[in-house]
Amino acid sequence: MRRTLDLCSTRLALAAASLTEVVEPGFDAGFSPEGKLALALDARGGWPGGGGPIVEEGFRPLFDGESTEHWKMAGSGHFVVVDGRLESVPGDDLGLFWCTVPTPPDFVLRLRWLRWRHEDASGVFVRFPHPQSTSATNAAFVAISGFEVQIDEVGIPGATAIHRTGAIFNEPAQQVTPHPARPAAEWNDFEITVQGQRYSVSLNGRPTTSFVNTDPERGRPSAPDAPSFIGLQVYPGSRVAFRNIRIKAL
Repeated sequence: MRRTLDLCSTRLALAAASLTEVVEPGFDAGFSPEGKLALALDARGGWPGGGGPIVEEGFRPLFDGESTEHWKMAGSGHFVVVDGRLESVPGDDLGLFWCTVPTPPDFVLRLRWLRWRHEDASGVFVRFPHPQSTSATNAAFVAISGFEVQIDEVGIPGATAIHRTGAIFNEPAQQVTPHPARPAAEWNDFEITVQGQRYSVSLNGRPTTSFVNTDPERGRPSAPDAPSFIGLQVYPGSRVAFRNIRIKAL
């Protein structure tokens, strides 16, 4: 039995090595052979669910798996399109990759995300104003005028529930029900519902938080003369990928 398991592990490692270049030539984020094979198979379409638009009634895609035509970068770092997904490339400060299409006033946002390592972090920002509206040195900080749905299994700072994946970052008044994300190299699903000033999040089909905003200066609904946007965080030292990003007006 042990010999059979060793042989299977060897074959898995060889298969992963042969497919690693599909993910990114020369890139090794410390995946196990199983993790490398998982991501490589996904990139080649070996598993269902690619990066192109998912057709769902009432939803419209914000990323088509090929073009960043309706996306711009604020702050440090950038994103690249690889095999139908957006991959973050970190810089030396926070970055915000934002969709230039204004959101509806109330909406449901669905997307898939994946982290390379357990400790990699990012976030999904909702209801922030145009980055040109800020006087901050780093335009990415405009996003704190909205709210961040956190991606961080470590929970920095303090490893607390309001800093972990699926929470509205650093909001103590929210009702948090923590659930772990899937292991590194596996895709996760977010559903973020924003209606009035209530924010609800589900991770892989399980509710993680409900939050009611009472600050009139934050999270303003999109309006014709003051549109709001969604964006993806680039966190220094972390690599995270996104795909199947779509939105539905409520």
